[in-house]
Amino acid sequence: MNWGLKVVIGLSTFIAFIAGACLYMVKSDKDSLEDPNYYQNSLTYDEVYSSMQNLIDDRAIPSVQVLRDTLFIDFKTANNRGELIFKRPSDDQLDMSLPFETQKHYRLSVSGYARGSWRLGIKWSTADKTYISEHNLYF
Repeated sequence: MNWGLKVVIGLSTFIAFIAGACLYMVKSDKDSLEDPNYYQNSLTYDEVYSSMQNLIDDRAIPSVQVLRDTLFIDFKTANNRGELIFKRPSDDQLDMSLPFETQKHYRLSVSGYARGSWRLGIKWSTADKTYISEHNLYF
């Protein structure tokens, strides 16, 4: 086999790889970077930004720990009301939202949750301010 044939085989393999990758992207129905509620989320982003800024200004970042099969959340202030938003990066069918109302300490059993990586979003309000905090968890 001479070098000309090797170049043709290499080039053909590369072209086949590129064509396969293009075909895969065209056939794929779901784009992982696409947000289905993009426009709705962009309209309310000012509220989200001010809630995140309140979190920083008031130093109100809650302490989040997972011990055994229990999630512990310790807030800096009392009289907290809001929701916990659990998002599973690998399977959006497992995403869920739970309302809560507590003083300073909140406990939640996570024994029924799928094992692995989760993103926890905490949206809550106390008195006249709203807060949003995000945490990475591993059960």
